[in-house]
Amino acid sequence: MTMPAAPGRDAVFAPLVVEGAVEQIVRRLGEAIGTGLLRPGERLPTELDLAALLSVAPMTLRQALSILRDAGYVETRRGRGGGSFVAVEVERPLAASGRVPSPRELRDLIDWRRAVGGEAAALAALRADGAARATVAAAATTTEVAAQGAFATYRLADASFHVSVAAASGSSRLLAAETAIQAELDEILAALPGTGSVSAVAASTVGHLPIIRALERRDGDAARVAMVAHVEATYDWVIGLHLGRLAPETSIC
Repeated sequence: MTMPAAPGRDAVFAPLVVEGAVEQIVRRLGEAIGTGLLRPGERLPTELDLAALLSVAPMTLRQALSILRDAGYVETRRGRGGGSFVAVEVERPLAASGRVPSPRELRDLIDWRRAVGGEAAALAALRADGAARATVAAAATTTEVAAQGAFATYRLADASFHVSVAAASGSSRLLAAETAIQAELDEILAALPGTGSVSAVAASTVGHLPIIRALERRDGDAARVAMVAHVEATYDWVIGLHLGRLAPETSIC
């Protein structure tokens, strides 16, 4: 299906920053579909062409397309004339709380999560003893295993990982704040189609490893940077899978 060009379409297929590329692809294509830059039924470039346009590895692109398919954004057709197409109809998800957060509200939550999680990780790297670091590492391993099963189990393990990092910081206030953030995040993630797919949770879980390594090296600055990068990656795919479907607002970045 040939579509006329629309302002801003070139940016959809511009090269990506390599770090967090899966989440960036999900966000960029999800927003483009949600705002109409990519239209229902439109055929996407071939996987090889799209990977080249975005300057990512074909495997990275396939991971992102798998997440978008699970969420109902993209469908793949086989045979002659096949390929990846924008879904003709994209259902709007319903929030578990009955209220869908706006992009601005989510950005505010992510900013708070950056501040709390980033500082908790930095302090954990500097303060945690061997037992505390082992607890965090064990929580990361549990999350990795849980990523292969039910999303509810994975989500519990993932929240426990972040809470264990906050606990390792030695700050009761940061621990309380992180616990509250994870509870709020639960409500948002429960409403997202596609977040329970193996591709989505695997992409998210990868972000734990740099945090663990920084804690092992007792590198507070690296731990903060790794946590913030992980939090921002989560924001990218949440926006792409969910909030990109809503009526566009003013800039949220």
